[in-house]
Amino acid sequence: MNNTINQLIIICQKMHEEGKTPSVGILRSKAPFKVSVTEAIDAIKRFNASTPRAQTKNSQHDTQLGDDSVSLATRVDALEREVETLKASVADLLRHR
Repeated sequence: MNNTINQLIIICQKMHEEGKTPSVGILRSKAPFKVSVTEAIDAIKRFNASTPRAQTKNSQHDTQLGDDSVSLATRVDALEREVETLKASVADLLRHR
């Protein structure tokens, strides 16, 4: 990874800490040097693939659960029903081949 991309990722991290979602336009305007669109896209892709985004999703998921045991059980039940529906759909598709 080259130095330019590293610097852009650091800018993305700072934006993330401020609660902002990095975008190509904002990243290019905040960079203290000329940045091509492809460099900005590459930096954002690499930033999104890193840990901060996963932590944000997990913390949002945790706060949405509320009462963990009840909400989790409800979600598991819904997911199990959805899996059964999907299994039936796949079986149906395989029969009609």
